[in-house]
Amino acid sequence: MFSIKSVAMAALSVVCAGQAMAQSSVNLYGVVDLAFGSFQYSANKTTTPTPADLKHTSKVDGNQMVTSYIGFKGVEDLGDGLKAGFVLESFLRPDTGASSRNDASATANADPFWSRAANVYLSSASLGKATIGRQANLLFSQVVAFNPFGGGFGLSPAVRLTFGKWGNDRGDSGWSNAVTYVTPSMSGLTATVQLAPGEKTDGSEALSHGLGFNYSSGPFAVAAATQRLRGAESPKLDLAAGQQQQFSLVSASYDAGVAKVFAEAGRIANKGYATNATKISTNLYQIGASVPLSKEGKLLVSWGSSTEKPNSGGTTVKTRHDIGTVAYDHWLSKRTDVYAAYMFDNEKLANFQKGQTYLVGVRHAF
Repeated sequence: MFSIKSVAMAALSVVCAGQAMAQSSVNLYGVVDLAFGSFQYSANKTTTPTPADLKHTSKVDGNQMVTSYIGFKGVEDLGDGLKAGFVLESFLRPDTGASSRNDASATANADPFWSRAANVYLSSASLGKATIGRQANLLFSQVVAFNPFGGGFGLSPAVRLTFGKWGNDRGDSGWSNAVTYVTPSMSGLTATVQLAPGEKTDGSEALSHGLGFNYSSGPFAVAAATQRLRGAESPKLDLAAGQQQQFSLVSASYDAGVAKVFAEAGRIANKGYATNATKISTNLYQIGASVPLSKEGKLLVSWGSSTEKPNSGGTTVKTRHDIGTVAYDHWLSKRTDVYAAYMFDNEKLANFQKGQTYLVGVRHAF
């Protein structure tokens, strides 16, 4: 369990290690995001749901604009432009004080303590960056970069429909046992390769890999990435032998000054699944905009849609799920903002009701 004592011991060990290795810098940092509001999500009225599934529930909840976390990072200048560094980051649930993204008592697949990041890297402006350990996978990084709500598992339609509760991705927002290489920028173009070997001794998991490209020039940016998942780590359920999932995504953004607009389109496809209900593919779309209303405030708007349909031999009913969010985000300083948001949630299946969420929140970075 997360505790002040455990964080203090971790901070002390990091600082001592930094002194012993003469690192250039060691930093403690993080974000705390909390909101209060009335929450309601689309749910099946014919099953036996919890009250929160069908009714508006007033509560304090964390991690709406961004998932809260605490981290430690350090970097050492090795000379000749080469640097070495480390990153250790743990998720937080500030409404309860827990150290994961989910309720550990409700699932056997709770987050490990350093589940946001636990890696070391070597980097150079001329050679690129190589990272080894647990880290964000490149598809999640792309989703975050090309929607107005960033990595918000609470309010971002793009995140909710890919890596969130309603998403079919099996790889999670981070990969364990991963190796990633990012090339230097070549006139605005970078390429990323990511590998995660299957490490089960029974051979039920195999190598997962991803490839991505990102190009930016002035106000315009575009990215494309694909990953083949053949293994998974907690908190996601493991894949069985022969199972794999392909996830591909293209994204673009343009900052016109009066507004920055975003668009994404992707596809998730399961292969090698024996159960007819899991022989599915999912098409994904997201459009959004960030509109400055003043020097301190922005209007954020995003709509996302996923359409799940059966692959050959599958029995899943074709299903569309729409999520739309509108928010006003006002920055009180460089590190603190307050926001108000409305989210509409609609799973278009028989016997499913729509959900509507209203909330106000505050986010503080340190």
